[in-house]
Amino acid sequence: PGEPPAHEELEHKVRHASVAARADYIVHSMPLPLRRALELAYFQRRDYRQTAADLGVTEDEARRRLRLGLQLLATAHDTGTPPGHGGAV
Repeated sequence: PGEPPAHEELEHKVRHASVAARADYIVHSMPLPLRRALELAYFQRRDYRQTAADLGVTEDEARRRLRLGLQLLATAHDTGTPPGHGGAV
């Protein structure tokens, strides 16, 4: 056991930074209604009902926006081509 070799630790850090950068890119590239729903639900800890009320939309629409936003964010873990270069967005 013990610590992993330095090259493995560096590779892990680079991979983590790449996923974080991709997630940031995705969040800032997604349509404002999706981004706003995610901000309310995750950063301000609103449930979908509160998010719907804050946005002035139906609960179904709030759930749809959250689902789509989360689906887009899930692509940040894709290890293929970066978004905007033929990869998943």
